Amino acid sequence: MIERLILNDAAYFYRSTGRLTSTLINSTFQLVSRSKTGRLVSKLVNETKNYDDKVINYSLCIFRTKGKPSFLDSAGSEEEQRYSYVLLIQYSNMLIVSKKNVSGVEKFLSEYINEIDYVTISRLFLNDRAFFEKFSMSNMDVSDTAVRRRNIEAMDLKSSFSPIYASKYILNSIRIKDQDSNRITLALNTSKINRLGKKGSFDDYLRWVIEVVDKIENFQPQESYLDNFSTPIKVQETLGRLVPTSVLFHFGELLDQLDRGDVERIEYRADEQKIRTINFQHFINSFNTFCEVNVTNIEGTERAINWVKNPIDKRLELKKLKTSMKINSSSKLKNIYIVYAASEVRLIDYINNTQSFIVTFSEFDVVYTNKRLFKDNKLLANLETFIDVFEEYPALESTLSEKGNVESHMTRFERNTLFDFVDSVLALNSDYLFCDDFGNEFADFISIKNQNSVCFYHAKHASSQFSASDFQVVIGQALKNIGNMTPSTAQLEQKRTRWNSLYSGSSIAMMRKGDSIENGIASFTKTLNHPNATSHIYIVVNYISKSRVISELNELRHGGNTSAQTIQLFWLLSSFISTCKELGFQAHITCKP
Repeated sequence: MIERLILNDAAYFYRSTGRLTSTLINSTFQLVSRSKTGRLVSKLVNETKNYDDKVINYSLCIFRTKGKPSFLDSAGSEEEQRYSYVLLIQYSNMLIVSKKNVSGVEKFLSEYINEIDYVTISRLFLNDRAFFEKFSMSNMDVSDTAVRRRNIEAMDLKSSFSPIYASKYILNSIRIKDQDSNRITLALNTSKINRLGKKGSFDDYLRWVIEVVDKIENFQPQESYLDNFSTPIKVQETLGRLVPTSVLFHFGELLDQLDRGDVERIEYRADEQKIRTINFQHFINSFNTFCEVNVTNIEGTERAINWVKNPIDKRLELKKLKTSMKINSSSKLKNIYIVYAASEVRLIDYINNTQSFIVTFSEFDVVYTNKRLFKDNKLLANLETFIDVFEEYPALESTLSEKGNVESHMTRFERNTLFDFVDSVLALNSDYLFCDDFGNEFADFISIKNQNSVCFYHAKHASSQFSASDFQVVIGQALKNIGNMTPSTAQLEQKRTRWNSLYSGSSIAMMRKGDSIENGIASFTKTLNHPNATSHIYIVVNYISKSRVISELNELRHGGNTSAQTIQLFWLLSSFISTCKELGFQAHITCKP
């Protein structure tokens, strides 16, 4: 049967801690084929082959399974049959796994294998004649409004993609075109290497495997364009000393599964009799995916419990393991189940299996994600340049509320409010100013300086001091509406009636400045289309002072103690400014001196 194999040049590559015994391989084959129908189609265990003076051991398992067609319900007797295989190749000190329609192989062998380290696999095929064609990236930002994943493609990304803020991204996979014009995809989180092209025989496959293993064994790290991205650091040596400060859960893939219909329902099971289906989107909104971590030291020991603050599960814990982290629940979250057509999994297990969370630490520029620690080497340097976006206004020290009391006789917002500050100070020199608060708003205010600039203002008043939670709300509002910075003609037309009315419950005109709604909308459109016009986003807050920002930054620079609030706030700041920079908008944060 081995001679009949036709394989793509694709496999998972692992360093092996020793030769796999026949007993272990037999046990693994038995476990991965437990849903098989009938006898195994083929099984070979620890066969030896000499290939070009290289000694190779290989094992093969092929089996059949039956299942209900995915497009039919369970009422009928229809079944479809498919074939699955696992091929294990042992060469040098490596284990190579090729498989189809099989899961769990790596889990069963986890004690005997280690993934190829991130730096090696990402740079394995690089040289001066290689081109980067595709990056799949995850964002290190902890803001729950940040774009979590990005895929970008070009003929040569090294020439097309500016690395100025690349240190905020973690590369998940890359596709390169090597010096021989082969296209190779590298999945950096799973040690999978795939050379795109036609299938070949088992001997052809062995030739490719040997070539890759020899490259891995002889790899020498060199400076690369990839050094601009976040840097992986050794988990086992570092994780133990890190103090977690926050967790961001990301459920994008699960929501995609719900949209595609892969998930039948999500249930809460208090016990066998009390089962109810839950609206997962509503659950996410209630859960609050950005959570602070409270560290409680256990008296008389060196251990600590990392409680994840959230409004639903009071017993949610972030646990450190030897080389990874997991979320643990002894309360509500452990009772939520994801139900698929042929299986089910607890939500807490899904979170841990897919590592659907990001952790930040008191060590400011380090995050944990995908079972790895990453360091943004440029974060602190970037923050020092970000100080310039803070614009101090003494008037903000005396603001009492966001908009004050709004009464029917009023024609302007109360003094000593953020809305009046925008109205009478920040937007003073604009040609048009519209209040867009409430409903389907673009921002709290929008100003236009004809053919010169468009400004969006987002205001948030709070009684707190230097609060990351309050800052997250206004940053989230700004990032959520960033797509409205370039509205369509239809969107602007929908604003005509709104801007031509009065603020709810008052006599305050929504058009705060300008000669007419028609001319204001025309000026908005003309300014957006003008090649030299600029777009600005203003964050207007009373609970942050520029002097405090500088002081906290100096603490970070000199290795001093900083609070979890400070770390979260700086991550949010970095997220906001880098997003604005990438999209060509100018960022401003107006605050106290």
